Amino acid sequence: MFNRVVRKRVAAACGAGAMVLLSGCTVGYQADVRNDTAQPIGVAIIRADASGQSNNLAVTRIAPKSRGKLVRNGVPHDTKVYLEADAMGNPGYPVQLDLQTGLTVVRVTQEGDVPTGKMRMEVVERPVMQQ
Repeated sequence: MFNRVVRKRVAAACGAGAMVLLSGCTVGYQADVRNDTAQPIGVAIIRADASGQSNNLAVTRIAPKSRGKLVRNGVPHDTKVYLEADAMGNPGYPVQLDLQTGLTVVRVTQEGDVPTGKMRMEVVERPVMQQ
């Protein structure tokens, strides 16, 4: 009887350990994007692989002076992931920001608040909750 109970507990512990290992192989990314420009922007969470190829993991458009959210879960933990924003008339390259797992809050602006101004993206620091 005792031997059977011990085997069941060991089997349960091994099963739980396997679930932890399997769930630890992927991570999730979230971006809360605040569009403080005068025009709509396209925003994407992008994965870059070792060969330099990139794949869009999540894409959305955000209206001027508005905010949007992108979410992508199930990304392999060893993958480089970044956020990219662009707009029509942007005179430069799309702005990019390396993402950390979890939630990242960013603000997108344009010089002079005009459609032809250079775009910028900055992280908005979140307040630390007191316990």
